[in-house]
Amino acid sequence: MQQQVGTAMTKGAAWMVGLKLLERSIGFISTLVLARLLLPEDFGLVAMAMALLAFVEIGGQFGFDLALISKRDATRAHYDSAWTLQFGYGAVSALLLLALAWPLSLYFKEPRLVAIIVALALISLAQSTENIGIIDFRKELKFGRDFQLLLTKKLVSFTITLALAYTFRNYWALVGGYAASRVSGVLLSYKLHPYRPRFDTSEIRNLFRFSRWILLRSLLDFFIERCPEFLIGRVLNANQLGLYRVSREIATLPTTELIFPIMRAVFPGYSAIAHDRAALTRSFLQVQATIVMVALPAGLGIAMLADPIVRLLLGPNWLPSIPLIQVLGLYGAVTVFQATNFSIFNVLGIPRWGAALKAVEAVTLLALLGLLVWLEQGLLAMAWAVFAAHALVIPIGVALIQRLLKIGFWDRFRLAWRPVLASGIMLAALALLQQHRSAAVDAPSASLELLLSIPLGAASYVGSLLLLWRLAGCPEGPEQTILGLIRRRLGRPAPIQ
Repeated sequence: MQQQVGTAMTKGAAWMVGLKLLERSIGFISTLVLARLLLPEDFGLVAMAMALLAFVEIGGQFGFDLALISKRDATRAHYDSAWTLQFGYGAVSALLLLALAWPLSLYFKEPRLVAIIVALALISLAQSTENIGIIDFRKELKFGRDFQLLLTKKLVSFTITLALAYTFRNYWALVGGYAASRVSGVLLSYKLHPYRPRFDTSEIRNLFRFSRWILLRSLLDFFIERCPEFLIGRVLNANQLGLYRVSREIATLPTTELIFPIMRAVFPGYSAIAHDRAALTRSFLQVQATIVMVALPAGLGIAMLADPIVRLLLGPNWLPSIPLIQVLGLYGAVTVFQATNFSIFNVLGIPRWGAALKAVEAVTLLALLGLLVWLEQGLLAMAWAVFAAHALVIPIGVALIQRLLKIGFWDRFRLAWRPVLASGIMLAALALLQQHRSAAVDAPSASLELLLSIPLGAASYVGSLLLLWRLAGCPEGPEQTILGLIRRRLGRPAPIQ
């Protein structure tokens, strides 16, 4: 059973990482084309409206999908109750958007926002009718169907957005593309899964016992992400806020784009073996080591190559972001040691522990930022505060997991030491290269530095990792898992389940 679940989780992680790469590629192409067809003003208008939508929808992050996946004996009443709440909050969101459309247009002095927000309200209501049955794709480890659903939505959005942009050449292309993605998702959810939801409130109380903590954690996540931006915009200025936002996005991109899709596949696997604590522990250690192996060098590499990345991709106006990316790159790198903890809390029925960890991080961050404002410190100090607040909760999370799963430090270190040491060797190789080359001062020299550094970093990391694995006697671990997956994929393509 555990081996079957482990294989399904590995395949699922590959499906989800592949999906994320495809989505990013499609999004990049779309952005390049839209930038030629639309004006910056069009993007700005939609961004204003989407900011309101994000604010309204954060209150609906109940995590019903996690509740239904973790509850192996979920009945139709549970699914119907979750769908009823989903639809109910969609209706509330639509009403809130309609109520706030006119005030927001007055605040931004932009009357065109009213029509955009009305459209978003209708889209939000339509999306709330999505078939709750598609959660079974993840619950039953059928990630191929999940991949099919999500990729089709992205392709529909891509096609409709470009067609509308070419036809109308205004912001309605962006709104239409968003609507196409959401509405196609609803239609596909009913086409791909036979479940037909109906109104039911009998299990709402039981669902909320679990989901209220997921909601609280989502709100705390939102606070942790937005609090620094609010203070920077208030205490410093818009330029400093822009530097921070872009720096954070670049610095955390490699780790978030790898960790989130992996965890989407891992959680259902954890739920399938949650009744077997020994199997869950082995799976957790394997997943933790795999995430460290894949994401840690990516985060550290971004921090190490911040200078040429900024000079090549952003230009001279963004040079002050280099130290920010270096610090926030470290922040992204250390998240690998916390990534799987929340899934364990959820599958064991104690999501309040995850919310408590986020509360500690939020309070610590607020205290540090308040102190820095009082001391009149600048942007870099605030970036260090973000890193410090997150780093503080890592040992707390480690201690909680060790208590829950009855594992020791050596159990975690035994599988993760090779990726950590190989990452150190990679950093040493990059530092040696930088020491023997003149610093990049413009885009061409930065391009050359990246052309040399990226292959060197990849080769030194992969080579040292495999060498350490061989010297250790090729033990069972993430290296074996990834190599096995590559061999299977090269042998014959896996069919969509």
